Amino acid sequence: MLQINNTGQLIPELRHTPNLYEYWMLAAFFVILVVLAYVRAAYTRRLFRLFSSLVRIQILRQVMREELVFSHRVSVLLFINFALVIGLILFGASKFYGWNFTQAEGWELYLIYVALVAGVYLLKLVLNFILRKVLHDPGIVKEYLFEVFLVNKALGVIFLPLAIAICFINVGSLNILFNVIGVLFLLFILFRLFQGLLMSFSYTVSRVYIILYLCTLEILPFMVVWKLFNTEIA
Repeated sequence: MLQINNTGQLIPELRHTPNLYEYWMLAAFFVILVVLAYVRAAYTRRLFRLFSSLVRIQILRQVMREELVFSHRVSVLLFINFALVIGLILFGASKFYGWNFTQAEGWELYLIYVALVAGVYLLKLVLNFILRKVLHDPGIVKEYLFEVFLVNKALGVIFLPLAIAICFINVGSLNILFNVIGVLFLLFILFRLFQGLLMSFSYTVSRVYIILYLCTLEILPFMVVWKLFNTEIA
């Protein structure tokens, strides 16, 4: 839509919308839905076992013995889905709260958040691999790492409706929605920490070792990220 300025020139009129929707989001949702539909259609049985192992450690260990849990096609696709969905949530939060980490806008900013999420967890994978070699891990670190990535895959599915809501609902309701997402994310973090403690009971590992691991590679990174976000918002 065009309007005429004081000099008689035609200029585009800015579109004011009550939500955060942008045209490129349809492509993002399309890719996400295609990934989930493919996984659901091609790997129904494995998908069921994978998410069953989320709450049953015995199934988790069985799945880890039988297959390449980190490089299997289902695991890779669900991790991609997690990065795409969390990227949308971070994009919405950055627009709503006015975070200014970069000059990028629109789909470029979204891809930066997707790459950031994927990069953080890939770095976590590498650090845990090094830790296992250095400490001669009997298996608990690998099991817990699998649990971490499994929780993330579940979050990628569960948070999809919330990511869609962020893009389309009125901005006046977004603060409540982001608070809900924050609470849910915290509950999932506490759940996987609890699962990690349960796993440790099956190994003759010092509780001090477990606490140091959780503080160094789990709690500390979230505290740093939280501090950075609070500083940016302030």
